[in-house]
Amino acid sequence: MPNEYWSGRGNPWEHDAGPPLNRRWPWLFAETPNYRGLGKAVLGREIFRWHFGPMFYRGRLQDNAVKVLVIGQEGAQDESLAHRSFTGGTGARMQHFLQHLGITESYLFLNTFVYPIYGQYGLHLRWLAQDPESPIVKHRHEILNYVLERNDLHLVVAVGTAAKETVVTWVGSRGGNCPGGSRDVSQYAARVLGPKTRIVGVLHPGGAQGGGASTIIADFRRAIRKIEGWAAADPRWLPPDPGASRMSADSYEYRSASIPFRDFPYGFTWRLGRGGTSSNRQDDQRSIQIFSADGKYNGRGNSVSYRSDAPGSSDGYQDEPGDVPYEPPNNRYRDYDRGPDPRFARLLMGGQPGLEWPDFESLGIRAHPSLGYGPIYRGRPRNAKVLVLADQQSPDDLFTGRALTGDAGQHLQAFLLAMGITRSYLILRVLPVDTMDLTSNQIRSIVNHSQVRKVYAAIVDEVVSANRTMNLVLAVGTQARWLLSRVNSRNLETVRMKAWTESGALTDWTQQLRKLAELDYSKDLRRPSYNYDGERAQIPRFDLPYGSLRWRGSSGDRAVRGVESGKPSPDYYKLFMPQWAYRLGPEPLSAAEQQAIRNAD
Repeated sequence: MPNEYWSGRGNPWEHDAGPPLNRRWPWLFAETPNYRGLGKAVLGREIFRWHFGPMFYRGRLQDNAVKVLVIGQEGAQDESLAHRSFTGGTGARMQHFLQHLGITESYLFLNTFVYPIYGQYGLHLRWLAQDPESPIVKHRHEILNYVLERNDLHLVVAVGTAAKETVVTWVGSRGGNCPGGSRDVSQYAARVLGPKTRIVGVLHPGGAQGGGASTIIADFRRAIRKIEGWAAADPRWLPPDPGASRMSADSYEYRSASIPFRDFPYGFTWRLGRGGTSSNRQDDQRSIQIFSADGKYNGRGNSVSYRSDAPGSSDGYQDEPGDVPYEPPNNRYRDYDRGPDPRFARLLMGGQPGLEWPDFESLGIRAHPSLGYGPIYRGRPRNAKVLVLADQQSPDDLFTGRALTGDAGQHLQAFLLAMGITRSYLILRVLPVDTMDLTSNQIRSIVNHSQVRKVYAAIVDEVVSANRTMNLVLAVGTQARWLLSRVNSRNLETVRMKAWTESGALTDWTQQLRKLAELDYSKDLRRPSYNYDGERAQIPRFDLPYGSLRWRGSSGDRAVRGVESGKPSPDYYKLFMPQWAYRLGPEPLSAAEQQAIRNAD
């Protein structure tokens, strides 16, 4: 199944499941200090771009899977959308660097800060970034030390000034020192990171934007020569990954490489990680706009507008003590969806031989193909008592990688609870591409395509086979009702419902609940209420990929499609933070954080 937007990335059903649940990673990341509060207390102003949350890592977190650790400064907007580090322009440059070394899988990317900063790194940030008393430094050292504990680390690459200083601080915290300071981190004493662990520093690749590409190339070649020398002295020190090969320093070029699909959560848009920056911040930090392969940064040269700024409301939002709306859960930090197992992952993405998705662009889909497909499911493919087949209701799914996560999905969540289903469901979306700009007849024509029906029939058959107690399916929306009638070969009990955006939906849903009360189906609750008044519930954290912020999947529709020349744009979408969360001030500092600042004074 060759696809130009998969080039050099593997297959889109390959994915990062998130931190292993049987290790300390989820807990460590959940222990992130109060970046906002620390910044304001130390510098008197917001210094971190907090609105779209932290990003912790990219790469391998499994035991003994990391040979090379790359440390940078902070992420940007692409990283905020992916909730993974080094996925934008700098990440693409460093991916090429690793490929040049023959390191194609055994790497881990981390940063000095897990939140983006305003402006440039400088003296004003040194206490927060490098002082041993800083809570940010202490937290970062816990993470870095855990990398050493769980891996046989061979090489650390420090990218830019902040990262080089971070390495110096880390080495010092372990009883060693770097005699050359941040100017030359390769000469560090006592080998306190391990007997095999070497360090090399490189200039930040972003420095080439001002015409400094030749300087960047020379510096990267210098670093590669150091690595070549170490490898020549000990051929077992850093061999290339299986199937890869190492190229010489002289052949290094200033280039980008696409980020592999296996580094992203399942179902995320293919646009992220394609070799450069694919988004930009707007609306005074309240939104991030993503653009297709044919779009432009900030829409330059295009007249793009949005019909809504998606203010949202906190109706249905719920968190727990210790949680912050603009971070992933800090309380139930193990609640995230790891994605489908390999068989379902491939099937849902159209990767099974003979069950490929058709060329949607040729069938009339107008959303740009570089945005990809993937947000077709939400829930548990192998632990479902109820199957839901539902029409697309908003563009939110593009940003979550999961089906029905906008306003309509939040209403559906409350409906499922009313019928006694809290967790044991699988939601399948009608078509894995955006069809919101098409007429009902146009969508029906695509749904009626023989290959589309064939793929859905196979998915439904696999789901029913995997869930022996499943005997009920909800068909939500016009297209879902029609499609189900053509793929329901197992004769499941069917409840046909209007989509939430259809006229009279609330009355219809109330009527369907009365019917459900008379049916015999497996439930999670012994005594469901069978009462629905139109309320909204947030999407559970265990339905969303790792890194999803608390406000995601709540507050109504968060995503809006752009408009060009009066028509929905194929190239631009925006994700908006809800207004209620945007207005929040920093959380109070903990007693330990206050004491750290007093110690600094």
